[in-house]
Amino acid sequence: MSFLGLLIISALRSSIPVALAAIGGTFSARCGIMPMGMEGFILIGAFGATCGAYYSGNPWVGLLTGILAALLLALLHGLLCVRFHMNQVICGIGINMLASGITASLTQIIWSTRANSEATVSLPRIMLPVFGNSSILLPATILIGLCGWAFMFRTPWGLRMRIVGEKPLAARTLGISIVKYRFAGEIIVGVLCGLAGSYLSIDHVNRFALGMSAGRGYIAVAVNILGGFNPIGSMLGSLVFGFAASLKNVFTNGSIPSQLLDMCPYLVTILTVTFAVRHVRGPAGIGDSGEG
Repeated sequence: MSFLGLLIISALRSSIPVALAAIGGTFSARCGIMPMGMEGFILIGAFGATCGAYYSGNPWVGLLTGILAALLLALLHGLLCVRFHMNQVICGIGINMLASGITASLTQIIWSTRANSEATVSLPRIMLPVFGNSSILLPATILIGLCGWAFMFRTPWGLRMRIVGEKPLAARTLGISIVKYRFAGEIIVGVLCGLAGSYLSIDHVNRFALGMSAGRGYIAVAVNILGGFNPIGSMLGSLVFGFAASLKNVFTNGSIPSQLLDMCPYLVTILTVTFAVRHVRGPAGIGDSGEG
């Protein structure tokens, strides 16, 4: 296969967890909740998937437990932000720290090491034209992105969600439940970040490793900006980071230092936040409780 073909396939595979999280973060942002806790959601999802697959011997059980673990943490984040009106940035960072501490401690308790878990079963692979042996979550991610766009921009529920994120006080005046739609956004971002974490632990590899989310939650926030807070835009924007992350998989001859290649996704994130934020307007109601 040509160099370009290898790069494209590697980029698609690398973009899956970022795309899933970014699509979920789009729903969170559109209903007025800044998705700063996605790093923690992904990490706890990866840990939950590993535990479920390890103890049951079934990867589908692992996928379910990964989703549930991330969902529970997202609901906690929603409780703090929606019910108690905590600062969303501080709350998101706190959630990320909580997930990091919990997963490190439980990995030590269960497997007697903080480095990584024992090997688990992995999700089955599927054969796709052109791409060959691929993750089952690759077509699922594309489908989720398309359905997410249709829901947000072609249904009345999506319109109400966008009103809640743009003008929460107006939504309240119209009788739209701000609490209901914001918790719906938290549920969606929790489920999709759980899928992203499960991909990392029981698909991409077959074990949990300490800190294996590796900043993908923060990168997904940048992808939201780059994608214009649009599910399809977020899905396409994740490919930029997929290409950056896949460079180390194609430059294997040592011509470029591996440390330089490893920093590429984070460099792209900095550039995106620095320049793209000037041209993309986020939902006006982010951080607004709507109680005014």
